[in-house]
Amino acid sequence: MNQGQKKKPRRSQVVDAKVFVDRVKLLMEGKGLTSSELADRADLARSAMTLFFAGERKPSADAVVKLAQALGASTDFLLGVSDESKSEELLQHPKVAELVRLFLSLSAKEQDRILEMVRLFCKTSVD
Repeated sequence: MNQGQKKKPRRSQVVDAKVFVDRVKLLMEGKGLTSSELADRADLARSAMTLFFAGERKPSADAVVKLAQALGASTDFLLGVSDESKSEELLQHPKVAELVRLFLSLSAKEQDRILEMVRLFCKTSVD
């Protein structure tokens, strides 16, 4: 292998176990769940959760999906690919939550019109 080439991570190295465990624990804390309760909600063996948390086993893709669904998060967030927490904080703002709720109640055509109006508004307010 040339020095300039990056070594492709092995499949088992794709998931950063520490990031995964930290994020699962963070979301568990926020929801007031124990690892046993989370395992039950995600339909996973409690022993699997113990192994994940100990860093002795990495989760399968299926386990990541189940945990994400049980925690109300994205798989990307659990795997450290994205920082979903920023969008979650934004949705806690009452005005943003209302805008999202109202926007989602519109038809696709109406949503497109609203987006165009907002873009136009932003363009004229900056100038």
